[in-house]
Amino acid sequence: MAVPLVSQLCALLGNQHFPSQLASILSNHKVNESYESKDHLVLRIEASICTKDAPHSPPDTILLDDETDENAPLTPRSIQNEEAHPPKRHKTVSGLRPSRHLQPAGTTVESPEPDQSGDTSSTEDQSTVSRSVRQVHSDTGFPQRRKAGQDYAAPVLEPTSTDKLIAGIWRQMYSPVKLSRTPAVAEPTINIRTGVSGDVFRAVNTLCMKYYNQSQSSRALEMIVQAYWIECYEARIAVIRLENPHLSSTEARMTALKEACAVLNWKEKDLRNRMAIWRGYKEIKDAGGWPALIFASCGVYRFCKYRTGFGEGFSTRLRHIRSSLEVAADTLHPEWRDLLHVIGQGDTRRQYHGHPHEWVTVTGEPALPLHATYAHLNRPNGFHYRFIDECVLDTTVFGEEDPRRVPDLDPDVCQVCKSKQADDVEQNQCSCFLALFGGVKGPAPVQIFSTASGKNNGVVARVNFDRGAAIGEFVGLITNGISGVDVMVGGTKGRTYQIYQGEMGNFTRFINHSCRPNSQFQRFYWRGQERIIVVSRGVVAGREITVDYSDHYWKQLNKVCLCEELCCRFGGSNRQ
Repeated sequence: MAVPLVSQLCALLGNQHFPSQLASILSNHKVNESYESKDHLVLRIEASICTKDAPHSPPDTILLDDETDENAPLTPRSIQNEEAHPPKRHKTVSGLRPSRHLQPAGTTVESPEPDQSGDTSSTEDQSTVSRSVRQVHSDTGFPQRRKAGQDYAAPVLEPTSTDKLIAGIWRQMYSPVKLSRTPAVAEPTINIRTGVSGDVFRAVNTLCMKYYNQSQSSRALEMIVQAYWIECYEARIAVIRLENPHLSSTEARMTALKEACAVLNWKEKDLRNRMAIWRGYKEIKDAGGWPALIFASCGVYRFCKYRTGFGEGFSTRLRHIRSSLEVAADTLHPEWRDLLHVIGQGDTRRQYHGHPHEWVTVTGEPALPLHATYAHLNRPNGFHYRFIDECVLDTTVFGEEDPRRVPDLDPDVCQVCKSKQADDVEQNQCSCFLALFGGVKGPAPVQIFSTASGKNNGVVARVNFDRGAAIGEFVGLITNGISGVDVMVGGTKGRTYQIYQGEMGNFTRFINHSCRPNSQFQRFYWRGQERIIVVSRGVVAGREITVDYSDHYWKQLNKVCLCEELCCRFGGSNRQ
């Protein structure tokens, strides 16, 4: 037996017991004496993809038991021991698991909204529907990021130039930048050369932000004018040809170039070089609208100069998200239209008002008001939903005592990282979920969109959410004893509460179910209070955010799951 070859197989399979297993097989299966010396033994290793109900492998099969499951949620302890012991595969159905002891006695709820699943009949069994509940299981750990050098994920393709451009547009869109048509010279209100005291440092930070906003505004104004120059240049060529029919297209173009160089005081070669970049600005504007150009990052200059991304599909991709960009721009940065005054187009009216999630984006079409997408519910007063940032306590049920508060927990210590928790950003030391707690908060980079699979509305990610990152908190009315509606159950046995999102809440209400989710509901204790948050398992920008509602939830419903995953547990023939 070739010892080096066996060692290589041992390392390749990740199984330290492989040599002993191979030796046992050889001892039990003697080679036939009729074999000639030129014959060889052949070792064949077979593997197959099995479901959780598949029969066990035969005794002679060599199993690889040290593989890693990227979708399996990781506990803090497993993350700490990851360097010493490679993570093993754990079969998990979802981040939401049924927990019988969490369901309060006498509490019944109904099926999710029509955008979460499809009906199997025109009339529902109300007695069956009234027993379903979305339950959060607290034993599942947060899907945290792996340490450097321990990433066993399959290699992925590098993003293209177009991907980077679109990603930069969305990052800028959800940044705190404030655009202004007439930036003024910003000066500090105090002497910033008297030492770096707290007041001086705050003044310098304020000054830095002001000039950052001015820089972004000036850059946006520059691109607006240059893109508009290309339009005027092409229009001027057409006018010259009408006035001088004897001139050819090339002669008319040269005449327009000479007129521009005389005013710009540039050489013709310099203007031609700049025109190539300006023409790229115009193409971005034509495909994605003015917001696509105004909120493009600094990489747009290089993108237009080398034109590496102006291939087939570029304009189509921008046209598909054009209305989505305009919704985000109008609701997050309503001042952006003032920049168009520089080219005489400042009279364009703002199309989208209110909260960013009050509009449902549609691919390639104008966005729709949220209430218009629920007209099929036939409610007497229509569909009304109020977006809130924090949960509202039902004082008629709990009085002034918040049921999420755990008496035995220290409100100043994080239960995960054991660091100090404080609402003040300067005092807080807990960095578990800074996007939600203890850090600078911003608008969630997600949008409500119209699905094409019959689920009505869903939530799409506009930026990448790394594994273990918080997407949002599940907020709504904190109450108890509700039946006949869809609620989230929290707390422990003897101390339960419900979060109802029927009339108020945030975008988490519209997150759809999937039997192969890319995020999960999870408990987190902030300042001594239990919070229900949505944690990413690795969500790519442009993908729908999904969670698993748990087996318990679906088994109470007379509906069919529409996730369309190959592992779907409650779709059509898989309905149990």
